[in-house]
Amino acid sequence: MLLDIIDNLPRLRLSSSQLKIILWLLKECKVKGVPSYNSFRKLQEQLRQVCGSEPRPYVSSAGNRFFVNDVRESVARDFSNPEVAQHLNFYPEITTGPVSEVWQAGRWREFNASELTPMFTRGYRHFYINEVAELDTGTKVMPTSLIKRDGVLCADYYEVFPNPNGWTLGTETKHIAVSHFAYTYHDVIQRIGDNIKWSVYTDTASPPPMPNPLRELAGDDPLYVVMLPLWADDVSGNKSKQYNKHLNMYMVNSNIPGQLLQQEYFVRFVSTSPTASSPEQFSAIKEQILETHINPIHCFDAASQMPCRVILRVPDLPADNPQQSEEASHMGGNANMKCRQCMVGGNHEHVESDEGYHALHLVGIARTAAETKQTLLEQLDLAMYGVKAPIERLQTATGVKDKVAQYWIDILLKRANEMKSEQPGKSNEEVADAMRAWFAEQPGDKVNPLLDISGLDPNRDTPVEILHTILLGIVKYAWHALHTSWSTKEQDLFAVRLQSTDLDGLTVPPIRAAYMIQYRNNLIGKHFKTLMQTMVFHVHGMTSPEEFSLVKAISVFGAVLWGPEIDEMEQHKDDLKILIANVLDAFGDHDPARILQKIKIHLLTHLVDDVARFGPPIRNSTEVFEGFNAVFRLCSVLSNHQAPSRDIALKFASMDRVKHVISGGYWKQGNEWIRAGDKVTEKNQKGTTRLPAKDKILYVPWAETRAASTAVSHIADLDPSTHKWCRAISVIAQSEDTCKQGSWVSARNSNDVCYGRILELLSCENGKFQLVVLEHFTVSERLHSDFGMPVLSRPAAADPRLLIFLVSDIWFRFSAQHDCRLANCQPTGSKAVIQEREITSQTISLLAHADDDHFIVNMAALHNSTLLRRALPRALTVPRPLYTDRKAHHFEVAARLRMSQAEKQQGPGNNLAQAGERSSRKRKRPNES
Repeated sequence: MLLDIIDNLPRLRLSSSQLKIILWLLKECKVKGVPSYNSFRKLQEQLRQVCGSEPRPYVSSAGNRFFVNDVRESVARDFSNPEVAQHLNFYPEITTGPVSEVWQAGRWREFNASELTPMFTRGYRHFYINEVAELDTGTKVMPTSLIKRDGVLCADYYEVFPNPNGWTLGTETKHIAVSHFAYTYHDVIQRIGDNIKWSVYTDTASPPPMPNPLRELAGDDPLYVVMLPLWADDVSGNKSKQYNKHLNMYMVNSNIPGQLLQQEYFVRFVSTSPTASSPEQFSAIKEQILETHINPIHCFDAASQMPCRVILRVPDLPADNPQQSEEASHMGGNANMKCRQCMVGGNHEHVESDEGYHALHLVGIARTAAETKQTLLEQLDLAMYGVKAPIERLQTATGVKDKVAQYWIDILLKRANEMKSEQPGKSNEEVADAMRAWFAEQPGDKVNPLLDISGLDPNRDTPVEILHTILLGIVKYAWHALHTSWSTKEQDLFAVRLQSTDLDGLTVPPIRAAYMIQYRNNLIGKHFKTLMQTMVFHVHGMTSPEEFSLVKAISVFGAVLWGPEIDEMEQHKDDLKILIANVLDAFGDHDPARILQKIKIHLLTHLVDDVARFGPPIRNSTEVFEGFNAVFRLCSVLSNHQAPSRDIALKFASMDRVKHVISGGYWKQGNEWIRAGDKVTEKNQKGTTRLPAKDKILYVPWAETRAASTAVSHIADLDPSTHKWCRAISVIAQSEDTCKQGSWVSARNSNDVCYGRILELLSCENGKFQLVVLEHFTVSERLHSDFGMPVLSRPAAADPRLLIFLVSDIWFRFSAQHDCRLANCQPTGSKAVIQEREITSQTISLLAHADDDHFIVNMAALHNSTLLRRALPRALTVPRPLYTDRKAHHFEVAARLRMSQAEKQQGPGNNLAQAGERSSRKRKRPNES
């Protein structure tokens, strides 16, 4: 077992040669029972047949061969793993509390009730929708849908009225908790002794078929529906810079809470191929998914210890923007109709006009899968005539273009032209009819297979992805605009300021400011995530008013997007509209042409709808998939590349098998479901307070602590003078943050919320009391005049300077930055450079803070952004629009854009004049410090 684990570590892959060395070493050490390399591989193959899965071969309509790990078997393992099964949710939810999961947003409720989980269990009874049932009050009802309401599973139903002339159905929709259901349809039929005779069934001619046909599909097992988002992208199979293109597909089970889905454990490899395109691989997966609609997956539910059946559906398609455009059969950001979700755009004359430019800042007429498919069929029909130009005009006018359809279009154009050459007497219609007859006989997909998946609309169900659209999009654009306008002196100053950032509460890796400035044109996502949260505090005196406005707008906007919970959906949508408008308008003020060139800026307008349908945008982030690519590369480099798709799929299947076994998953052996023993699955538990090592603990009397002068009468049963105290290293807050001395935290006791910086962490000798001593800071009623963020300052003389809380009262940690702009902090400080773990004589410059009294709550910080906004008064967090009359402002910007474009067309001399004007405007920056 241990050898199997070593051979299947995702991020520590071993080659065959390395594994043989390990086996040789074990034999040389006289370890008993060491297998040979070949017998070990045979054992792994036997284990794969018992509790693993075998990749399935597919051949696409284009003739490409590849292998796919069956998504049905991946889902079955989720059900048979008790660590996973306990978290599965099968029903949409309406909640009055925070929205944090996709099933609490609107997307799941867009499916028909029969396309969602259609039943629930009570004991051994299975209740289905669209069947008559009886409540514990004796009332007959017919449930029509199942939905959770604030965590309680409820059924929407019509009341059923039995009478001798025929049963009738009420017209008023009601809902009730499913715990009130007592008897199923079969129980009711047995009691009345015959089929139900209906008199009037609302406005339809006949009642739905009873029993529900899905009951027969499930047999005697519970029937559930699982949502599978599918991710695809091109990934290099090499670790070197040489690009080795593979088209990869991964999936997750979105019935699992989103917080867990951020772990690589829940990412499942599906397929890869250096030759087959993503639509070809989607076609294979579509077959597997549609198969479950007529033959549900047989699973063992580890949570109930009972068998069950599962149907699969696809709710959305997370990916980067080019891939999402491909999945939506869209031409991409370089087309005239640039947006995959709506019909915004047009030629240059239109988008530079007042109305056309304004339209780019709004959501346009929505695209639909049905319209997209119809456009593709029109393109295919035009290809039957053998003329390419009409097809290209249609593609340009609509922005619709599809790889699968284009494959057939090229073939049809070639065959039609060949027929015209060989049989010049045939009319165009006769040629087209011959092509239609031939085309109808061809097997395989003719258009994008995603357009034919029930309940999926690739145009709408490709939500805006924040890694590529925000970090690698608007933050990258803003960063480029800033650093390209800086002199070398300003770049060095920014590096000093950035290196001086207080990282506590930010959860970002250590900042390497000099590196980021040196390689400013080659930064990656983690660098832009750091810049988004920090650069607003460091660019004063180095930016124009338009640039600073853009940085502020992006910083606050990003923090809201990364929040994992939405407290009040309608209010959040209103806030998002303002924040998005501010970012778009700030880009227009800085560079009016940017929104014409970068589709990612327009895509922000679709975030409001995406949030309402899919919940917090962080749930659609592809960072976990991008990180998982590292595991794929390790598998790829150890393949001999004779059959890369099969080799890589086999290795991932092996890793999934081992992962399933060691995490406590069940597998079937004969007629029995078995799992690994308790010694394999036991877990460790964490404490709440971390103390120094025993030999370093120093207990002191209360009088020698910094808190000695502060009253503790509000803490029940505590007489500090009767205990000895030691200083702790860290504590765990309610938010599960690790808080240390110097951390900024929010604490709450009863209804009071306080803010401060941890001065001391104390634990009494017997561990009964664990205290946190805070330097008290107050939050001002007004926002900072420059940053637009809340201000932290020392309390008035009459108020206490120190506050003492129990560890259990510490709510969360947050980020606060010194107000260097107000204090005019200068880079006169220094810090020794550490090399090879040794302090050197070299130093780096840092800011020397002029005081320790004025700080700013970092509203751009991503960590605990939701909790911070929940704690602060609404007046300090409500977004404020840059412009109230946006349409008029866009007309003004469009006029400037047309003038700028005209000057560019006149010649390079005007460009030099514009550069001089920008330089002059830069020298007039306000609030120099």
